Amino acid sequence: MVSMSLLAGEGVVMIETLKMGGVVMIPLLIGSIITLAVILERLFTLLATERGGDAFRSRLCQHIRAGQLKEAQEWLRGLKGPVAAVARAAVDSWEKPTSVLEATMAAAARRAVPPLERHLSVLETAITAAPLVGLLGTITGMMGVFRVVAQRLAHDPQADTSHVTAGIGEALVATAFGILIAVIAVLFYNSFRGWIDALLDESELVAAEVMLLRDDK
Repeated sequence: MVSMSLLAGEGVVMIETLKMGGVVMIPLLIGSIITLAVILERLFTLLATERGGDAFRSRLCQHIRAGQLKEAQEWLRGLKGPVAAVARAAVDSWEKPTSVLEATMAAAARRAVPPLERHLSVLETAITAAPLVGLLGTITGMMGVFRVVAQRLAHDPQADTSHVTAGIGEALVATAFGILIAVIAVLFYNSFRGWIDALLDESELVAAEVMLLRDDK
């Protein structure tokens, strides 16, 4: 019962906060939901991607050296990402000319990149747009506050205008919310970019080791 009351109280506070930010809180709230959905989707996608590593490259080279191409194909089947794609291309094209092998691995790496970068443009948009939308809400809110103050002073030059500070504070809620969305988006965007770059670097290592095996052949 206590926990339910706390949750209800927090829900009321959140609703009141959203109301204070004005109408721009609607697109900001929608944007925050979309941003969170993209973050979760990209996180699950990248976690399911093969990251390679020394053990992965060693196993691949062992299969190729032993001529166990079918076993390697079976092992690599179902693995996702550029590392696995390059390894599959190497196994499938191992018996073809060196130029074909190299071109096939490069093409496999390029094809594996777009799925990794899917929806990252949404995070880029959130990084840029959310603070601007929040700032717009703050500006329109402050315009409304000053308009009310001007009207009161026009009717009564001695009118109490102490509420202006509170009104400005409420107007700043939109900017704060927009900046929060942008900060979260940029943190995850940079993390995902670094993750993707690491996968591409690893795929290059896989291709380099395969080419060394070919040179020793």
